[in-house]
Amino acid sequence: MQNRRIFDRAMSYAKTVFLFYDIIGYVRDLSETGLRVDIFADSIPDLGEQVHTTLISHPDLGLDPFNVITQVRWGKEDGPMVAVGLKIIGFSSLHGKETYGKLVQIFEELKSATV
Repeated sequence: MQNRRIFDRAMSYAKTVFLFYDIIGYVRDLSETGLRVDIFADSIPDLGEQVHTTLISHPDLGLDPFNVITQVRWGKEDGPMVAVGLKIIGFSSLHGKETYGKLVQIFEELKSATV
């Protein structure tokens, strides 16, 4: 599949919970417009479906959990995991939007430091 991203993604570690699905996942990369989540699930929400998602960053970052509305863009089996591409549709609060921006910035800095 051709990479059509406008923004580079920063490798990260944070947890996600797909509300209403009781699916817990791990954020593997993120950008200003979306993120990739690895989940331990046999099935994922349908492509195009909007999913209410809670992001929980690593405790060392000191960022509060926040909610974001995402849309499932793609899914791919990746060993025992399923990788899911999520597009950000909106945030439930300004605090969530600001926190996500901080998370993206932190992990871009971490990525730069390891290259």
